[in-house]
Amino acid sequence: MQKRLIPITVLTGILFITALVGYLIPETPDEPPVRVLLENKGGKVIFTHMAHAELQDQDCAVCHHTSGTSENPPACTSCHVAKFDETFAGTHQDAMDETQCSACHHARADVGNFSHENHVDDYLPDDCTACHHDESIEPEPQACADCHEQEGDGSMPSLMDAAHERCADCHQDMYSEGTRGCRSCHTREKAEADPAEYRPCADCHTEPADQLIPTTTNAFHGQCMACHEKQGAGPFGDDACGQCHMK
Repeated sequence: MQKRLIPITVLTGILFITALVGYLIPETPDEPPVRVLLENKGGKVIFTHMAHAELQDQDCAVCHHTSGTSENPPACTSCHVAKFDETFAGTHQDAMDETQCSACHHARADVGNFSHENHVDDYLPDDCTACHHDESIEPEPQACADCHEQEGDGSMPSLMDAAHERCADCHQDMYSEGTRGCRSCHTREKAEADPAEYRPCADCHTEPADQLIPTTTNAFHGQCMACHEKQGAGPFGDDACGQCHMK
């Protein structure tokens, strides 16, 4: 080999090894993306992720509402998918980080925000039968769970159905809010539960999944436009589509 070719050969080898190492080493997930390309039938959207993160002082939880203090929250599309169907139901557990399961499949919910004392003193003094059955069914008012069990049958409604039906007589405004009204009475159990104990959403929620968890489009529209409208800057409103979507 001619001496003048040796430097070229060495440099080529170094560049090849550098490229190979860079290809084999996986990309670190800790670095937030600078931009995110969102595919959409209405036109692709280039979301300036880094610019938005800087505006929020790197507080990920402002937008990634399930992330808490995590510096590497899951992508929005991990939970908010284009369509909630049987395919999603069967495969989402393989695509998501198991630490995020409890964000939707919480262990349980109780009625921690319900105050029996306040209802007796402030709303229904001396009229227990407004909520409880009269003497023909129970001589003295007792806890609903004394008779109503978690699972109902033809003759006895479940505890949830019985309580909801009774409460709806006075609190129709809460029920009209859908899932947002649940927090008026219910408190989610934050303790981590065994994934084997997680129950399907439909066990408690009558709304379909795409109303419990917004689809990708609805999630971005609701989160982004609501923030822009609150700040009075950036694209929001029905006539601002072209400011995000590329034709």
